[in-house]
Amino acid sequence: MPSWITQISPQINLVWRGRWKAGDIEPARVLYDHELVVITEGRCTIRVGEREHELTAGDFLIVPPETLHVTTAGEGGVYRWCVHFDWVPTRRKVLRPYYCFYPRKPVASRIVTAPAFVPPSAFRGSWQTEGVIPGLLETLFHRWQTGEPLAQATCRGTLIELLTHLTWPRQDSSNDDVRKDARRGRERTREDRARQLAHSVKDLLDCDEMPPFAGMVEQLRRGGRGRRAATKTEGSIQARLASLGFSYPHLCRLFRLTFGVTPVEYRTARRLEYAKTLLRTRKFTVAEVAAAAGFEDAGYFARKFRQQNGVTPSTFG
Repeated sequence: MPSWITQISPQINLVWRGRWKAGDIEPARVLYDHELVVITEGRCTIRVGEREHELTAGDFLIVPPETLHVTTAGEGGVYRWCVHFDWVPTRRKVLRPYYCFYPRKPVASRIVTAPAFVPPSAFRGSWQTEGVIPGLLETLFHRWQTGEPLAQATCRGTLIELLTHLTWPRQDSSNDDVRKDARRGRERTREDRARQLAHSVKDLLDCDEMPPFAGMVEQLRRGGRGRRAATKTEGSIQARLASLGFSYPHLCRLFRLTFGVTPVEYRTARRLEYAKTLLRTRKFTVAEVAAAAGFEDAGYFARKFRQQNGVTPSTFG
């Protein structure tokens, strides 16, 4: 393992992704932090200072701060994933804006350059388009987009894993070794992609956080029992998982292979755990607990609760 990898502890400032049409030009700007750019489709040209970098699917570039750069989408457009980060934690609590547009001059005190131990070779390279990188990008993006402190805290570990895979040194091998490695790589790739996709499903399901029960129950008592207002706005599991771009049966199969339950069973189990928290307070009726936990039918809630816990909600605790 390269020794410098063990010394980084990246601080993430922003994660985004997007498709740019052919010929689109991003205005010239200077960054205050570093920006990891990973290309998954198409091509683009990124001019950093006096040097131009031609990037295609399977390439990455880390744009340094303090240097003027311009991005131009190539023929056919480009789809890129971008992570603004500092290699090690800084004292900045919030970094906004993340850059300044030319011809404005950046505020020198806000610029954080790379530590001396990060080698120049880490700033540009390529990766296998069928490897683990797409799954790591999906995981990093969805966790960051939740806005939840816990989910975003785990993004640091995901970025370290992503940077490790991107910058890991490659060694020359014989043709036989290359073929063997390719076979093993394809087998691992299928398994890794399946696991990463299953974790992406879990991340999306975990966004379905239970509301503060006190306010929810008060709302139920004022507006009637048996309905949880938030349920209708959350949408179905199928709609939530549609953003991953795979069929619902395929995602269910991978999720069950990884976690042993279906997405519906997983969400139901989380809601039942939330219901147990409410029941322990002994302040609310079973119907109120069922509605607050997302069950529109109190009878169905009671049956599922007994299946999981061996007792009825009314006798629990």
